[in-house]
Amino acid sequence: MKNDIYLIPLGGANGIGASCYFLKLGKSNIVLDAGVGYNKDLVYGPNLYLLLKSLFVNSLNEIDKIFISHGHMDHIGFLLNMMKEASKASVYMTDITRVFAEYQLYDKNYIIGNSFSTYEELGIKIGLDRISTLSYMKPIDFGEYKVTFFQAGHIPGACMMLFEYGKRKILYTGDYSISDTPMTRKCYIPDDIEIDTLIICSVHSKQSNYSKDENVLLDKVYSVFNHINNGHSVCCTIPQLSKGIEFLKILNDMNYKNIPIYIDNSVINVIEKLEKLSIPIFEKNNFIFNQKNIKKPHILLTSDKKQSNNMFYKNIRIDFSIHDDFNQIKNFITNINPKYAYVVHYEKEKSEEDITIEQEILFNSSCNTQVIFTEEGMIYNL
Repeated sequence: MKNDIYLIPLGGANGIGASCYFLKLGKSNIVLDAGVGYNKDLVYGPNLYLLLKSLFVNSLNEIDKIFISHGHMDHIGFLLNMMKEASKASVYMTDITRVFAEYQLYDKNYIIGNSFSTYEELGIKIGLDRISTLSYMKPIDFGEYKVTFFQAGHIPGACMMLFEYGKRKILYTGDYSISDTPMTRKCYIPDDIEIDTLIICSVHSKQSNYSKDENVLLDKVYSVFNHINNGHSVCCTIPQLSKGIEFLKILNDMNYKNIPIYIDNSVINVIEKLEKLSIPIFEKNNFIFNQKNIKKPHILLTSDKKQSNNMFYKNIRIDFSIHDDFNQIKNFITNINPKYAYVVHYEKEKSEEDITIEQEILFNSSCNTQVIFTEEGMIYNL
């Protein structure tokens, strides 16, 4: 059984974007994540031809299951396309990730003015209805293997996936965080689970000189309130929904003067859905944005880039890293101490002085892990 486990990165291996990984467990054909990538104005997905060329499947309809780790577009943006190609595959994610998926792949297109034909709209809804949700810590038996979702941190709803196949235990992390964030707790794996193989998303695993600045988010908040204190209204533009929700949480916590915070339609819909899942976000000074009844000064939270061109506002782009830095990646791997760690979703070195996580672990006598940096299209026998 040891030799019939294979991994093929179809996208998002040695780069960020279009994360998608084929995992073969015996006769089972599994896809982990289905994201899109961005290159200037070009949107691209994973290279599915790489899978067909591998001869593990003759058709994408032979894919059994699709598992989604979290609701960022580089992990979920290609899902509807993947579901069309793999029309027989079941799709699994957490209930919160499903909210992010439905909003970004369906609702948002109407909010920002894009439109579908009735046929396309029906197809999208049918696709979304194929999604099943799983809870953390509850093993699901699929016959040939079991899957358990564990809390990954990073953003609300993110999960790590433990695959138990015979005596083998394989953990796919998706994006994760070893520390708490404003909206979610850090990742959690029970100490008594011995991981054989780790498939780890680690953006900064070749960037030893990178250290995450934990104060970036607070600095953004201070900047907003400084403008408010000077009598200006502030437009906060967010590139990712989850970052906007975390930023709103901190704004609310630090809004001692009860400044009105307006949330436009590009954000409000997903917040309302999360509230229905008992995730409290709204506070008494949060309002739906309506240009006719706004108070001055105020804060506007939006994902619509057009709003940032409004001369009425001081504009701040709300972006910050929520990926673990090099030392955090090292701590994560050494704590799990798997036999093998297959690294995906990573950037290249930023300087000649950078060393890789592979080099770092080689000098760590307490960790016996062999680190492999994956390449797209390569076949790895796990």
